[in-house]
Amino acid sequence: MTNNKTLTTLMILAITVFGIHIFYIKTDGSRVDFTADGLYSLTEGTDQIIDKMKSEAVKPIEVKLYFSATTGKTLPSFIKDFITYADYVRNLLKEYEKAADGKIRVTVIDPKPDSDQEEDAGDYGLDGKPINQHGDKFFFGLVFESQTGSKDVVDFLWPQKQETIEYEISKKIYGLVWPKKEKIGVISSLEPLPENNPYMMQMLRAQGKQPGEPWSVMKVLEESYEVEKIGDVETISHDDFSLVVVIHPKSLSDKTLWALNEWVVTGGDTMIFMDNYAIEDAPPNNPQQPWAQLQYKRAAELNKLLNTWGISVPEDRFAADYAMAVKQATGQGGGASKMVTYLQINEKNRAETLNAESPIFQGLNDIRFYMAGVLEIADDAPGEITELITTTGKGDRLEIKPGFGENGLAYTDLNDPNKMLDAYRENKKQVLACLITGKLPSAFPDGASFAKETPQTPPGMPPGFKMPPAEDAEMITKEALSEDRFAEARVMVFSDVDMITNTLAFQQSFFGTQPVGDNYKVMLNGVDFLAGAKELMNVRSKQNIRRPFTVFDEIEAQADQAVLKEESQIRGEIEAVQAQLREKQQGISQKDAVLFQSALAEEIAGLNEKIDAGNKRLRQISKEKRASLEGAQGRVRVLIVWLSPVLVALAGLILLLSRRSKQMKGVS
Repeated sequence: MTNNKTLTTLMILAITVFGIHIFYIKTDGSRVDFTADGLYSLTEGTDQIIDKMKSEAVKPIEVKLYFSATTGKTLPSFIKDFITYADYVRNLLKEYEKAADGKIRVTVIDPKPDSDQEEDAGDYGLDGKPINQHGDKFFFGLVFESQTGSKDVVDFLWPQKQETIEYEISKKIYGLVWPKKEKIGVISSLEPLPENNPYMMQMLRAQGKQPGEPWSVMKVLEESYEVEKIGDVETISHDDFSLVVVIHPKSLSDKTLWALNEWVVTGGDTMIFMDNYAIEDAPPNNPQQPWAQLQYKRAAELNKLLNTWGISVPEDRFAADYAMAVKQATGQGGGASKMVTYLQINEKNRAETLNAESPIFQGLNDIRFYMAGVLEIADDAPGEITELITTTGKGDRLEIKPGFGENGLAYTDLNDPNKMLDAYRENKKQVLACLITGKLPSAFPDGASFAKETPQTPPGMPPGFKMPPAEDAEMITKEALSEDRFAEARVMVFSDVDMITNTLAFQQSFFGTQPVGDNYKVMLNGVDFLAGAKELMNVRSKQNIRRPFTVFDEIEAQADQAVLKEESQIRGEIEAVQAQLREKQQGISQKDAVLFQSALAEEIAGLNEKIDAGNKRLRQISKEKRASLEGAQGRVRVLIVWLSPVLVALAGLILLLSRRSKQMKGVS
């Protein structure tokens, strides 16, 4: 009997072990991703790329992850970030390998000092970081290699770039499998792509000027596309370019306007960045007339074309929205106020401000605009116009003009968030970006005539000024475009240029130039959408890893809203009293001041007391608001840090006592 029991037990144990072994073999590599945003799962775009590789029977791609695990053990505590990130990259690459069914082969290599693997890493071009006086290097990079001999690398993987690593991997694979790059043409009155002509660069240096660096967003764009500057041309060939990007068009010649119009009307896809106040559009530096810079208009101008296609950009009008406003220092020795023309799209308002049906914005949660204009859509627009980005329903448009603002807001008020806030009124949503589709009419219905060589505008001329052609200039005459040349086109228009500049989209850090938020992704997604690389756009759509804690933001917004009206009223009263004070001081001559010195001093003292009282009340409001906010935050912290664990412990205690009670009843 005992032997039978022992034999049965051994058989059950053997069957169990065998079953576990079979289950392990059948499910080897299988994992379940429980992270909120699927951090360890491949996004739709990567799945599309892998499916395309399978359907087209491409040859396998070798992916080598070089991580100096052995060398890293000698590094200080910060290496923990790299170890965690390396584990994440390793697991993500396993997902690629598993999904690709042999089309992607992954190898993990530890390049130990003085080894062949370390030499290989250097030969591939990986960026080994020296870590000691012996010359040992820390490698952490990726090598991508096709069977035809093509190679590409990510020379070093920084943990700070974890949110975009899947896009980087998929982009490298896509580029090796389908190496042809689409060509993007750039037209701009600024310098997103500085002059690369050797002769022109030599001329600049001879004038004591240094050739500029490309904008960071252009550098990122060049990783996936061939990007070329388009100068003053009379035609843009569809054989040469897949997409034209127009950035801050200003004082474009009639020749270039004709070329751009012809490109769009004949079916050329286009992305246009307009702006009524572009930071990069700096006025000429004139030390003898410093105030003249405030009169300089930093606005783009393309009305001849846009109006024909159903869009207008009202002059000197800027989108404002308290619900989207970013806090900015007031410049008054501390404190910050919401800048209603510095707008941020985040997780709280993205559902209301971004077009949910557009694939361009999937997964984007942090987009910023500074002094963005407003796009007005005509009721009789010739094509279909889709709103892509708007303010919330509480948006407004402020009139802000160059100069000193004698009769309203001016550029001199841009550093005073409170003054902008006082002018703001909740109104309706304002359009910041839209997409025009359809067969669009020509802005030159009767053709055009322009000089073959565009006359150079003398320095110091006002924006928009164009020199007339010389009397003996060679002219080019263009007939109206024939109907058979008209074709379906897509034109994407944004009302802000700053959103893609280094000022808003990137920042300098210890790790070099780093993207800030998702601004640059908006442009790249838009280019992918218009140029056709939709798989990469869907890879870039992965959700951010960060977990913003928005409760305090909502508490602060409620506190701000509660006192907004009173603050605005007090500031208005202070400004009125200050105006009275200036009027009194200016309206009394020196002689009158002597005769009525006592009365004047008493009156001025009374006005100053009113100003002091107003400022005191503003400080009191700020103090009360801060106390209210700190109190609310304290209650939330108590709830999360103390009350929640206590409730969990209490629930556990109740459950334990309940079980013991049932056990006691069972025993009795």
